[in-house]
Amino acid sequence: MKTLINYRNLLLTIFTSAFGLLFLLLIILTISGKYSTRIYIPWLWLNFLYIPPILFVLRIKQSAIKIVPSGIVSFAILYVISTFIIFFFQELNRRITGDLTYIAYSNALLLSGLILIPLELILIFLIRKKLILIKLIDDKLKLLDVDPKVFISYNHRDVDIAMMIKNALDKAKIPVIIDRVDMKPGQAITNFIENSLKEASVVISIVSNNSLASAWVARESNDTFLLQTYENKRFFACYLDEDFFQEDYTLKTVAKIDKRIKKLQKIIRQHDTAGIDSRDLNEQKTRLMTLRNSLDNIIGRLRNSLCLDVRKRDFDASMKKIITEIKADI
Repeated sequence: MKTLINYRNLLLTIFTSAFGLLFLLLIILTISGKYSTRIYIPWLWLNFLYIPPILFVLRIKQSAIKIVPSGIVSFAILYVISTFIIFFFQELNRRITGDLTYIAYSNALLLSGLILIPLELILIFLIRKKLILIKLIDDKLKLLDVDPKVFISYNHRDVDIAMMIKNALDKAKIPVIIDRVDMKPGQAITNFIENSLKEASVVISIVSNNSLASAWVARESNDTFLLQTYENKRFFACYLDEDFFQEDYTLKTVAKIDKRIKKLQKIIRQHDTAGIDSRDLNEQKTRLMTLRNSLDNIIGRLRNSLCLDVRKRDFDASMKKIITEIKADI
């Protein structure tokens, strides 16, 4: 794959090589007295025509691209050739006009600005426009070219099936992120979830009565739904229990969550009475409240999408479908 830095270096080579060669030629003409008292004109001419594009190209940052903007490179070469033609046209201008050498030489450069400066502005505009296009293409390629990585979201009571899914993905040579293996000792759970969801392009959520009552799994599901909208994340729901298909499932589960919240509230009041800070309990209560308020949305999303059965009888068939779908985007 080509890199934008190589493209930048090619343009820099074109501009700086021309600048260096013209610089040497101007030194020779200056020493020989060709410009006399108008010596400032050729140096202004050189700097106005080459310093801006050189500085602009230097702003290009490292990035991977699959296309080569050959049109801009060709235009840059044409621009350089034009400057050299006009530079050597100075002597011809002196012979035709019969003017004094230094007047003819400086006038040729001044008049050339009417052609070269507009060309320079067009060239810079095209480079800028192309860079914006390349940046957009590059952002898209980053999503498409990176090998898919799967984050497995599950409740720890369902760890056995989570590891079975991981092993199946490992055999298919699909990278997996799972807390049991990848979470570092002492790492904050919130930090691990956020980083994993950012890094992964696919989320497999193990749906069970355990996970649907888990505040952490609910957070992972909600974050994934949000990322699906803005970052093209893929979400596969794999169920161990079918209870969530029942119409009264949300009511029953919320009632259980309410009991847990009331129990926490009682303990928090006891902490307050004893003058003990209850920050950890408040955070737990907040997670449960978030689960309570978002459970209907999670259940709705699950019911309206194809959920795969990963119980023993259908495990192999479901994993085959998931692996096929993941690899189809590679």
